[in-house]
Amino acid sequence: MPRIPLVTETSNLSPDQRRVVDGILGRRGGRIPGPFRLSLHCPAITEAWHPLGEVLRLKSGFPLRLSELVIVMAARQMDCDYVFNAHAPIAIENGLAPSIVEALAGGRRPAFEKPDEGAIHDFCKELGEAHKVSDKTYARAQELLGVPGVVELTALFGYYTMVAMTILAHEMPVQENAKYRLAKRA
Repeated sequence: MPRIPLVTETSNLSPDQRRVVDGILGRRGGRIPGPFRLSLHCPAITEAWHPLGEVLRLKSGFPLRLSELVIVMAARQMDCDYVFNAHAPIAIENGLAPSIVEALAGGRRPAFEKPDEGAIHDFCKELGEAHKVSDKTYARAQELLGVPGVVELTALFGYYTMVAMTILAHEMPVQENAKYRLAKRA
């Protein structure tokens, strides 16, 4: 059970919540994604948060294979099964090798065949664990992704770290059909 009630489209909503929910439902095919079912307790936050997520995820300069890799990296760094399970299948459907997802779930460094995937992994891993990115790793990412790419990479990783923090802090239950259980780190 989550620590706070999950807001749904049928909850007893305030006028501000109703307005924000209607906007989400109109753009999300009639469902409220998990993190917003928590954040809607503060509709102004959700109202700002939702469009940013759409820009970062759906209007990305990255192909979905790479943006979803960034998202599963954020989930992995935060040990967030919910976000990992929500996005790993999308990553695989869009060309990320299943072996990469399996290795990340198991807490191992994947064997990357594509340089952009390895650069993204290393950038996110360093930023998530060391809270900085080495000059070598940064230069490699910038060479492969360009300046706009490293800016977007950082923003996307940070956004989904925030999503994972929200899920973890409020103890959103993992999906019933969850395939992956992330190996917990010591």
